Amino acid sequence: MRWRDVDVMGVVHYANYLRFMEAAEGEFFRALGFPYDVISDELGVWIARVHLECDYYAPAKLDDEIVCRAELRKIGASSMTFAFPVERVDGTRLVGGALVLAALDRTTLRATRIPAPLKNALAS
Repeated sequence: MRWRDVDVMGVVHYANYLRFMEAAEGEFFRALGFPYDVISDELGVWIARVHLECDYYAPAKLDDEIVCRAELRKIGASSMTFAFPVERVDGTRLVGGALVLAALDRTTLRATRIPAPLKNALAS
């Protein structure tokens, strides 16, 4: 953790875990071969966060090394659910997060089916 991530007590501010989850999500899609620009420009959808859950178990502190993983849990017709466990590198559980993401049509901003190429990649 860096100074920008912690409060005056040297503890990571709770909202920063959302940034860590967002970064893990982006890396998940990039590793899948579908970075956000491909999803948006080539597949014609935006990915919106529509539900968040977050449980805090232990604090991360300045200079702690942490890992936040994106783990796909469920694929629906137009949504996908991810778990985001956050741990210190020593295995201490810090946060358990979950996000539901929805595919939105870029023009109407309404929920739409997850495009087949992305859904197939997610399912593999």
